[in-house]
Amino acid sequence: MVKKRATGYLLQDIGLIVFLACVGAMAFTVGNAGSESLLLEFVIMMMGAFLAILLAGFKLISLSVVVAGFDIVVYTAYKIFGVYAYSKPIEGLCYIWLVIPVISVVAMYLFIYGNRQTELENDVLKEQVEELVMVNALTGLYNLRSLYLDLQKQVAYAERNHIFICLMIVEIRYEQELRSVLSRRNYEEMIQTIANIVVDAVRVEDRVYSLDNKGTIGVMLTCDKAGSEFARNRIKMRIENREAFKGITDSSINVEVRIACLQYDKEQFGNDMISFKQKVESELQYDV
Repeated sequence: MVKKRATGYLLQDIGLIVFLACVGAMAFTVGNAGSESLLLEFVIMMMGAFLAILLAGFKLISLSVVVAGFDIVVYTAYKIFGVYAYSKPIEGLCYIWLVIPVISVVAMYLFIYGNRQTELENDVLKEQVEELVMVNALTGLYNLRSLYLDLQKQVAYAERNHIFICLMIVEIRYEQELRSVLSRRNYEEMIQTIANIVVDAVRVEDRVYSLDNKGTIGVMLTCDKAGSEFARNRIKMRIENREAFKGITDSSINVEVRIACLQYDKEQFGNDMISFKQKVESELQYDV
């Protein structure tokens, strides 16, 4: 990866230097054109070269090469026609336009390719970091990846010690509507408030997780299904209290949630914690 980064920077530098040299060469030829007819030719060629460079900048490499090659072919045919038809001599500066468009495109391609290498490296690093992150940045709670890992450990512990494990999911009702009426800052404050309410409503030994950035909360409870009803009622009552979200906006907002909870059954789910979580999610539709 270090070698790729160094290669990318080197290609960017080479491409930028060559590109600036080409721009300088084009400016030199236009500035020293002399006659008006030659000046017009050089300006047209410069515009054609800039069009090819622009296409290369948009990563349309094949099209940019075609445009640059077309400019050169047309200009060459025009100059040859002038020699044979009108016996016009070919100025020395005219030969520069036989190579400048293509070199400019190649320089831009080198710059883009070097930048692309850096972008690919950043994408790889981002994916690696995301795979290692275990905490939701918005709420500060452990995320879905942590939930799956902890469920496997806690289920094994529960089997050895003959205790029960329940998974509860708290989902905001009408989440899209709330997102549309609240500003981004207020929406994030609402989600953080919900997370704090859930943490305060459950016992210390119960674990709370932030499953997404839409305010969905998961709670792993060390109790049976009947015992989880007490936590469910506390959470629902506190979240749906209008005073809970006072101060987030100038007007009070009414937040409602759907809550579902299932007790872990080894015969039904085995070690498949994803199916266990999906089963709990499917139960949310029955909380009307």
